[in-house]
Amino acid sequence: NDFVLESMKDEDIKDFVYKSIHEEIIPTLELPKEELISFAEAVKDRFENPYNKHSLLSISLNSVSKWKVRVLPSILDYQERYGSLPNHLTFSLAALIQFYSGHELREGALIAKRGDEEYKVLDDQAVLEFFNTYSGEETEQLVTRVLAREDFWDQNLNDVPGLTNKIVGYLKDIRENGMRIAIKNIEAK
Repeated sequence: NDFVLESMKDEDIKDFVYKSIHEEIIPTLELPKEELISFAEAVKDRFENPYNKHSLLSISLNSVSKWKVRVLPSILDYQERYGSLPNHLTFSLAALIQFYSGHELREGALIAKRGDEEYKVLDDQAVLEFFNTYSGEETEQLVTRVLAREDFWDQNLNDVPGLTNKIVGYLKDIRENGMRIAIKNIEAK
């Protein structure tokens, strides 16, 4: 899938998004129930709007900093509240690492592959250089390096109990079985 609307028509991705919102993000928010329902509906409407042609590559610009601001707080809040890590939001970091697993810097972008098709990852130069240097490493070493980057996350995420092992498991599944199967295996990890 190359566009948000296409992705939301894919039952596996749609299920992933809805579970992330309803089971992992909303439970950490301190808002009245009506506002939470309204938030979930607004996200759904935006993602499923047939008039918005949002290219996934276009909205992936600077995803490391976006993930830190938009997803990491929900993971940390969820763990504090429930004493465990949220599966879907944690999986999203493994998917982000895989997305950034490039093999060459060219024209100000990190060149990565989806099957035989190349795509350009655009982010700050330091982020691109890091992933270009290390994305070919063994999964556990790569995940440990990524999580240790305090300049990416404002903290060493290896210190979050269980996070490193969970992301290693998800990333291994993505790399060994592909994203389609790995997304279906989220609950089992």
